[in-house]
Amino acid sequence: MSDLVDLTDEEFEQITSLVHTRFGIDLSKKRTLIRGRLNGTLRKLGYRSFAEYMSAVDHDPSGKQLLDMIDRLSTNHTFFFRESDHLDYLTSVALPTLWGPDSSNALRDTRIWCAGCATGEEPYSILIALADQFGISAMPPHAMILATDISTSALATAQAAVYPFARVKEAGDIVKRGYATSAGDGEIRMKESLRKRVLFKRINLMNHDFPFRNEFDVIFCRNVMIYFDQPTRAALVEAFRRHLRPGGYLFLGHSESMGRSVHGYQYLRPAVYRRSL
Repeated sequence: MSDLVDLTDEEFEQITSLVHTRFGIDLSKKRTLIRGRLNGTLRKLGYRSFAEYMSAVDHDPSGKQLLDMIDRLSTNHTFFFRESDHLDYLTSVALPTLWGPDSSNALRDTRIWCAGCATGEEPYSILIALADQFGISAMPPHAMILATDISTSALATAQAAVYPFARVKEAGDIVKRGYATSAGDGEIRMKESLRKRVLFKRINLMNHDFPFRNEFDVIFCRNVMIYFDQPTRAALVEAFRRHLRPGGYLFLGHSESMGRSVHGYQYLRPAVYRRSL
């Protein structure tokens, strides 16, 4: 017999409503996921029911229990060079279109936002693609990519930049290519030359008044909105538009394309949009 604590209809509704309201994530069809992922927390903290656990979450003034809950419920599966056609398009089409034929000289002023970066494979993949195309020396000496996520544990992994070999099989031999070093125990660590060019921060994408003074040239938000309902997706894409420079590019996940008609954007190809000039 399963030793999992039962999740009642009322408790399920309370959790899904809170997660949707605070984080925009739709878990209305994820009852088994919620029950499975949170049972360990209930056992660890000694709660006998989800109602008791949610009462503690609601009355925690620090908000730490809520953050721990969303850490456990948010899916952070990713890998290097996911949907790599986007990276090819970025280096061969998007940046040359933004900056002209000599994009390498303008790379020092390029600002990229990876929204929903999970454990960091995406921003590092982007940097590798840029380095392959233009060379490390063409990049600014400071951070040129802002990588954000709601999960504090995912961001901690991203900042440590240590990954098992299995997670980088799609990136080729990046150790031999000079982008990572062996960390032992079947792991690699991204080199400082890449790590220093990414700034990791925790941001809730539902807070649409993002604290940015300058516009971005490119925004990646891939395989994040699959957990959002359509109104939430539309509101987020509009928020991204306000923080893109005119002519800037938005990359979504291939399963998240918003169609060919999106206010304020020009549709370019599946999951790639350009802010209207």
